Amino acid sequence: MRSVVPLVLLAALAVATPAVASAPAKLTLTQAKASGQKLTLAGRVTLPRGKAGQRARTRVAFTLTDARRKRERFSVKLDAKRAFKLTRTTKLTGRLALSARVTIAGRASGKALARTLTTKATRTGGTTTPGGGTTTTPAPGAGPATPADPSPTPAGATPLKGLFKLDAGAQATSGRLSGSWFRMLGGAAFSPLPNGDSPLLDTTYTPLRPGSDGGLSTVAFQPPPSPAFARRNPDGSPTGNALAARVTQPQTFFGVHFSIVSDATDPQTGQADPLPQIAVKDGRLSGQTTAWAAQWNGQSFNQGAPKPDGSYAGLPGIVPALDRAAGTVAISGSYDAASSRYTLDWQSLIVGGPFDTYTGRWHLEGTFVPAG
Repeated sequence: MRSVVPLVLLAALAVATPAVASAPAKLTLTQAKASGQKLTLAGRVTLPRGKAGQRARTRVAFTLTDARRKRERFSVKLDAKRAFKLTRTTKLTGRLALSARVTIAGRASGKALARTLTTKATRTGGTTTPGGGTTTTPAPGAGPATPADPSPTPAGATPLKGLFKLDAGAQATSGRLSGSWFRMLGGAAFSPLPNGDSPLLDTTYTPLRPGSDGGLSTVAFQPPPSPAFARRNPDGSPTGNALAARVTQPQTFFGVHFSIVSDATDPQTGQADPLPQIAVKDGRLSGQTTAWAAQWNGQSFNQGAPKPDGSYAGLPGIVPALDRAAGTVAISGSYDAASSRYTLDWQSLIVGGPFDTYTGRWHLEGTFVPAG
C-alpha cells in the first residue's frame, strides 16, 4: 500500500501548482550586507493584483541562524513604493544564514530567498566589540553551512573526463533496486517521502532515465532549453512541466515533470557553477556535482554537492546526530576500470518551494565513456 503524503505537505504543494488563482508575491533583495555586526537589508516586493490594502498587511520576515543554531527573527514593513530598507545590529557572529520571505496578513506568499552574511567581532584588551571586515555571499541554503573541503579530490586521483551514462532505474519484484534513482528525505524523523507517480514498487524511490545525452557530462554543461517550462502563469512566471531532457528524461513527481540540468550560472542562486568534476583513485570516486540542478513546476533547486558557495549546507532543528545526514553530503562512489562501470552517490539540501528543508538523495549508476 502506498504511503499517504502528510496533509501539511499537500497543502504546500497546492500553493505551488498552477491551480493557484492569484500570483504569489515576488521578493527582490537589492542589498544584503554586514559591517561588523551591523546588517543592512533592502529590497522591494511585487504584490498580487486585485486586492486592496495588501501593502499595509505585508511584511518581509527575516530569520538569521548561526552555526550553533541560535536564531534571530525580525520583520519590516513596506513603504508607499512597496520597497523596504532595514538597518539592524545582530548579536550573532560568524557565518550567518539569512532567509527572507514575504507574508501577507500573516501568511507566506511567494518564494523564500537565502543569503549568507559573515559578521565579525574585533577583540580589544581581551573584550569583544563589533567591528572588522565583512563578506557577503549568496547562499543556496537557509540552514547553517559548514566550510567545504578545499580539496574534495585526493592527491593522485585521476579526473574522469567524459560522459557518465545512466542505467535507467528499475525495481524487481523481489524489491531489489537497480540503475539510477532519486529519493527525498525529510520531516521530523528524516524519513523518505513517497512519490505517488513513481512506477516502482517502493514509491519513495523515483527512477531516473537517461536523457538525449545519455547522462552527466564532465566536459560540457547541459543547460535547460528556452523556455525551460511548459507554461506560464498570468504574471508571466514559468510553471508546469520541466522540459530539459539532456541529462535525464523528464520524470513525474507529484503530478509535474521534473528535469535535471547543469549550467555555468546556477538557475536557483544565480551564482557561478563549476563544471562537474569526478575523479578516481584506487577505485573510489570523489569530486563535485555543484552544477546539478532539478527543475520542477517553474522552480529550480540546486541539488549539487557542494553548494554553489562551496559549502555543505546543514539543516537546523534536527536531532544533532542527524544534522550531517540531513544536509548536503559530498559525492562518493566506485569505478571499475576494466568494465568502466561506476556508481555515484551524494545528497543535497533543498531550499525553498513546497519541499523546503527536505534533502534530495541521488544515486547514479551506469557506464563511464571517456571523451573523444
